[in-house]
Amino acid sequence: MDDELERLRWLTVDEIAAARRRAIKQLNLLDRSAADHAVTAAALERTMDLIGQVQTDRRHDR
Repeated sequence: MDDELERLRWLTVDEIAAARRRAIKQLNLLDRSAADHAVTAAALERTMDLIGQVQTDRRHDR
């Protein structure tokens, strides 16, 4: 299992929501002309996907 996914699974609902908001904000503030834009955007999108996976798993576990 991925370390980041494992870390996210231990967060509370509020912490997950805050992490998602942070990732969205960082994605929106990215400098599109920066050399590492594609890599940084991909990493943030992966984080958001993992957060979505954790949220989905929690909904199905109820």
